Amino acid sequence: MNFLFPTFLFALLAVAIPIIIHLFSFRRYKTVYFSNVGFLKNVKKESQKKSKIKQLLILLARILTIVFLVFAFAQPYIPNNQEVKRQTSQLVAVYVDNSFSMNALSEQGQLLEVARNKALEIALAYPPGTKFRLFTNDLEPKHQHIFNREQFIREVSGIHSSPNLVPLSLIYNRFSNQSQDDDGKSDKNLYFISDFQRSITDVENFRDENIFSYFLPLVPNEVANLYIDSCWVEIPAHRLNQEETIYVKIKNSSNQDYQNLPLRIFLNDSVKSITNFSVAAQNEITTSLIYTNNSAGSQQGKVEITDYPFTYDNNWFLSYYVEPELKALAIYSDDTKSQEGLNYIAALFNEDDYVQLDEMNVQNMQMSRLPEYNAIFLINLNNFTSGFINELTTVARNGVSVVLFPGLDDLIVNNNLLSRFNSKLITGKDTTTQKISGIDFDNKFYEDVFQKREENAILPEIDGHLKFEENIRSAATRLLWFPNGDNALFSEPVENGKLWVFGFSLNSLNEAFARDALFVPTIYNIVLNSMPDQAISYTIGENNSYNIPRNKKIDLNSTIEIENRNSGEKFIPEKTVTSVGTRIDFNDLISDAGHYLIQNDGETISTIAFNYNRNESDLRYFTPNELENLSETSGLNTSVVKDVTSNFSDIFDEVQNGKQLWKWCILLALFFIVAEILIIRFWK
Repeated sequence: MNFLFPTFLFALLAVAIPIIIHLFSFRRYKTVYFSNVGFLKNVKKESQKKSKIKQLLILLARILTIVFLVFAFAQPYIPNNQEVKRQTSQLVAVYVDNSFSMNALSEQGQLLEVARNKALEIALAYPPGTKFRLFTNDLEPKHQHIFNREQFIREVSGIHSSPNLVPLSLIYNRFSNQSQDDDGKSDKNLYFISDFQRSITDVENFRDENIFSYFLPLVPNEVANLYIDSCWVEIPAHRLNQEETIYVKIKNSSNQDYQNLPLRIFLNDSVKSITNFSVAAQNEITTSLIYTNNSAGSQQGKVEITDYPFTYDNNWFLSYYVEPELKALAIYSDDTKSQEGLNYIAALFNEDDYVQLDEMNVQNMQMSRLPEYNAIFLINLNNFTSGFINELTTVARNGVSVVLFPGLDDLIVNNNLLSRFNSKLITGKDTTTQKISGIDFDNKFYEDVFQKREENAILPEIDGHLKFEENIRSAATRLLWFPNGDNALFSEPVENGKLWVFGFSLNSLNEAFARDALFVPTIYNIVLNSMPDQAISYTIGENNSYNIPRNKKIDLNSTIEIENRNSGEKFIPEKTVTSVGTRIDFNDLISDAGHYLIQNDGETISTIAFNYNRNESDLRYFTPNELENLSETSGLNTSVVKDVTSNFSDIFDEVQNGKQLWKWCILLALFFIVAEILIIRFWK
């Protein structure tokens, strides 16, 4: 306990006055004459012991009356902050939490409206000339400036709900960094007006000990929230007539169970699939929705549940593109073996409605067209130029599948290509004829290809094959193999694309493979798996850029625009041309969940879906007492203002100078005055 005016404590010497009165009795005795000795019998006698106790109690009451009157003038208080040297001027920052959770209701009304009013009360409580700063979850550049009182009030009045969510430490440390140029000439006061969700309250990350921070917790009414936490797909590539499985994680943050609630998915504004789900209180479940891609092109979907009062997390928007056709390229040479392999590949895709196969001779190949294809087959080539290898690695990193049927005559040529892909190198070749003996049935590549697994299935014979090094750090996946364990087919990721390597040539010597039932699903699935993976959704505030798919032709001389499909609002993003395509940057231009159309020269070239951050949906809060414990253990100048419902001007002195006790001192002084009167009046 400290005193605002400690010099008044010298007045405690006045307690000597009642002590002196007690020690020296100034009572005058009066002589009473009486004629009857019997009168003495009617006199009430008081024992000497009781008389002393009464006088001591009167003395104590008088001493305590003087003590508490002196304390009242000295104004005692319990400090809220650690003892630091205060400055004459003050820099006041106010953080108004405008996240979606502040739309909840309390006894005083909507939390965001209460927070705005409380910020205005703080501004009015400080004297004229005080400097102010304002923080919200939007972290707007204009709020980096210092405001006077009128400017601050105007900015507070314009605060609206925001999908952004930031930890409190970001606000605290940003205010600390922005105040470095003050050189310690002002006290730095930071007020947090928030519901203090557990997901954002990270006091342990506060860094500056020279800031006085105050927590003003707004307590919402008890609310229940059922929300979609996330969605994802089993296969991130999408093709026509493919069966899609959308997985949905649903969380229940309420204290009640939900039974048989509907879960729907809309695709292109039509209901595509419906299922029911049940979830226990304070629990989560993962369910799925299954449907088939019956149409090609852009697919704009929405997964939906029904829940109140929080509705912003009832929907999950998603978007992806179904290729109307896939394009494959077979590159061959004039060599007879290469021509033979080309015939097998061409026969497979002849008159195919979904896969379009083009053929190019390596001698007159147009390398600028390589990015147009989903899969590129290299059929028994005996030579690779450095420019050709560079272009292959570039398109592979950008999502193209490169398939190698190697020639067995020159191992160095093949190793030149494999080394550029950081793949397994060839160590030699086996000239014996061996049957393919193993298939990785557990790999999704061969899923639904065979009705049953036959351990002793008759597989094609291969006339000679290559041997590859064993690299334990390689990410290669073995799909087919020979009895001695050598690879017959393996795949390896190359950034967004893949490299598929056969251990043998595709020619007439290995016609058994080309005519086997294994050939068709293997080659066809390579093309189907060549579609680049797609992200079905993005999160507002986290994903601020997007790479336009390589197969989308854009005119860089024309404007790229992004249109909100729901509102029709448009904006122009920044664009950057990279070695693997064109990247557009949204920065903070997207703030509403929904579908967005990417347009070039007035034509829609792609669609993307954005969702709100689900950290906001976790409605667990710190109570004022828990915040007080955090404040005490933080070691910083932090304190909790529990009486938030009162007008801030009434608690301003407590915020600045600690908990004031002078009113209690006056009440105690009055109490002891009354006690003295009662003792004198009724103690007989």
